[in-house]
Amino acid sequence: MNLNLDCIPCIANKAFKLSKKYLKNDGERFNFLREVYKEISETSPTETAPSLSSKILNILKSKINIEDLYLEEKTYFNEKLLNMLKDIKPNELDLLKGLKYALAGNIIDFGAMDTVEDKTVKKVINKTLEAKIDMDLFKEFKDELKKANHISYVADNAGEIVFDSIFIKEIKNESPTLDITFITRGKPVFNDVTKKDAYQVGINKYAKVIGNGTSIPGTDLNKINKECKKALEKSDLIISKGQGNFETLFGSSLNIYYLFLCKCDMFTEKLKKDKFQPVFIHNREYANIKW
Repeated sequence: MNLNLDCIPCIANKAFKLSKKYLKNDGERFNFLREVYKEISETSPTETAPSLSSKILNILKSKINIEDLYLEEKTYFNEKLLNMLKDIKPNELDLLKGLKYALAGNIIDFGAMDTVEDKTVKKVINKTLEAKIDMDLFKEFKDELKKANHISYVADNAGEIVFDSIFIKEIKNESPTLDITFITRGKPVFNDVTKKDAYQVGINKYAKVIGNGTSIPGTDLNKINKECKKALEKSDLIISKGQGNFETLFGSSLNIYYLFLCKCDMFTEKLKKDKFQPVFIHNREYANIKW
């Protein structure tokens, strides 16, 4: 998906807010923002928003020598959702409810939002668990799972992956011999998942964990490492979490099912959805939309 003009002011505003958090004075902030706008002005319209965000965050990282800008938030929400697991009874779960939990977890996104409050997380989780999804598509997904030998699960955010683990466990219950590869970011970006986060919440008990080799908050097939690309290409189906993965993977020829919440105006407008409404679609859908 090419860069949507609506994304540019959001990316610039995110850079400004991070500059206020991490840079000491107006002089440093001015120089940083000048580099940000230079990067934006030189960006090709065929670039993706996640790729541009990565470049801008890397500029900031080089100035402050901090690799993981959202380490505190990632740790907090991993622990927060792990504690929430105690209240979820395994005998009340099935594949559909696991999918809905995975959708609900997508609320924990510091790339799309500036803050994520505990009360918002709980509200969205409850609302998503009650939401209706396309049951015809779900049946197709379930049938494909039963026939599959290998799938890839493309992760999005820390905290969220705790609920991904619920879904993955239910997938394994449906298809015990299924080979699953769990794909994380290669380097820290926003609060996106890295291999460290995946191991912290125990995803490795159910899937092989690999990093994609990049610090892009998405999955750019032209920039990910060979291991990740090979895993995706050999997958019978792919589960892709979050808006950033949708922006970078949508339109490919891969067999992808997307799961995310609409968290920004561009997505709500293009997909005709309300804010925070869950989206469960296949790669072939919305092909006629001009992104």
